[in-house]
Amino acid sequence: LVFVDAPNVLQPYDIDGMDNLKRAAAVRSGESLDRTIRGWYWLKSAAPEQVCGLETSVEFLASVLRDNGPFDGVLGFSQGKCGLMAAVLCAMLENRDSALDSGHPELKFAIIASGYKLDDSRWTYLYEQPLRTPSLHMYGVLDTMIHVSKSIDLRRAFAHSVELSTLGA
Repeated sequence: LVFVDAPNVLQPYDIDGMDNLKRAAAVRSGESLDRTIRGWYWLKSAAPEQVCGLETSVEFLASVLRDNGPFDGVLGFSQGKCGLMAAVLCAMLENRDSALDSGHPELKFAIIASGYKLDDSRWTYLYEQPLRTPSLHMYGVLDTMIHVSKSIDLRRAFAHSVELSTLGA
């Protein structure tokens, strides 16, 4: 098993739902945050969606595949973005995407918790064809971070998917 953390170091104002003004003021005044905040990407714009940092994450995952692979599958969990990255990884491996220059074979399975699809027009090509990787999609119907409709939309992008839902978040 290999666990990886996102490569991009984020600032508090990069994260939806944080008290951005308060956290940004603390950073400017020299106060330190409790921990380094990392992410697979951050939003540059919500409408239309534009993400930053995803290219860095793809390069990072390619190095993980080359240095630690081969892998049978992937588990993506944590407020959706890891689930999103698991789907991105499946799509790029299936399509032999040159941006993921790893030489790694397609994955045999994906387990995705509260995942969703990117709406950034630079990345929607990943979902143009049904993804072949067998997948298990888990989500909470009452999840307040990732709406259930977004998780279902990602599940539908996989040709061979199984769904597991709970009432909770």
